[in-house]
Amino acid sequence: MPPKPEAEPARPASDCSDDPCCVSPCDPPWLTDDECLIYYDSRFFRRALDRDHVEPNRSVGGSFIEFKITYEHRLCRRGKQHGPLVYTVTLLPGEKITLYHSERFRRITSEQDRFSVATTFMQFASTIHQARVTNSMEALSDRLASVKTGSSVSAGGGLPSAILGTPSGSVSTSASVTDHTQLSVSHASDQFNQSVTQASMLTHAERSVVVSTYEDKETADITARSIQNDNACRAVTYFVRQVVELYSVTTAVYDIDYRLVAADAPGDWHTLDDVDWHTEAVRNAFKEAVVLLPKVGDEAERPRAVSVPTDGTVYDPELAKCCSCEPERAHRASLEDQLLELEVERRRLLLAKGDLTPFMPAPTAEAAVAGTP
Repeated sequence: MPPKPEAEPARPASDCSDDPCCVSPCDPPWLTDDECLIYYDSRFFRRALDRDHVEPNRSVGGSFIEFKITYEHRLCRRGKQHGPLVYTVTLLPGEKITLYHSERFRRITSEQDRFSVATTFMQFASTIHQARVTNSMEALSDRLASVKTGSSVSAGGGLPSAILGTPSGSVSTSASVTDHTQLSVSHASDQFNQSVTQASMLTHAERSVVVSTYEDKETADITARSIQNDNACRAVTYFVRQVVELYSVTTAVYDIDYRLVAADAPGDWHTLDDVDWHTEAVRNAFKEAVVLLPKVGDEAERPRAVSVPTDGTVYDPELAKCCSCEPERAHRASLEDQLLELEVERRRLLLAKGDLTPFMPAPTAEAAVAGTP
């Protein structure tokens, strides 16, 4: 019989040196920055039933199978980048200037009606997509006119039900279609992508930033920023750009339900696998209609991201290529730059040869002139 292994000595209860979370709980880790806005969209599709499809004691007039296809549109933030150019200014050596930033959003809204950029974008997207899927684009301008900057959307189901609500038949973005080709996930994705693109353009127009060199006395909410060119001989050009966030657009078939609409038939919604309680004729009609529907889980991703503006701006300075000092001084500065470039290249070649001895700096122009007899 092999000898039993020796038991480890008992560790004191107070010994927590190996467990950093023993004394107090560890901080939860930061999650990845994958923020998504989810929008539900429902489409209804009907298939009529004839006398062979319903039970003998039921009326055939107006009998049909109604399908409800629910799509899940996801807007996921992928990062940020420089947006459109807002203002450009060039400062000469030693020049100083004050730039005043004013936002159109601040001018046309009251203090109590101001919301974030994300809220404004969601309001526009809700209203536009609602009008698009219900074929009421002619009334879109009236709806957008009622959706003032920062005001809540009250069209149809409203912002909570359209953006954050559950996918139900009462959601205002639901619509009935007569052609099964309109049920494909690519068609639903294309419609939603058009809506969010238009909402992005409206948000860019509404949240535009104005940068100028004069102060607007009629507006108190103005940000002033002073910049100065401290370079002795070179001009500096500042490119002021608005920072935007990029969102990817993905659409997937979230759920499919059906119900039988006939005389004395219950109007409850059922899943596609709950068909055993129907007659064989109804099941056959059901199977003929199901092949025309998309599959749960079908997904389509748009190749181009949608940009949403932010409240921030970024200054990109660019140093002038040519020096603005006198020609002799400019030529001398250019030669010194070339000498430094040659010295850097010389040291790289020494390292490439394996020479690790201390570098001897190249003689400067003053030393070369002083050493001349």
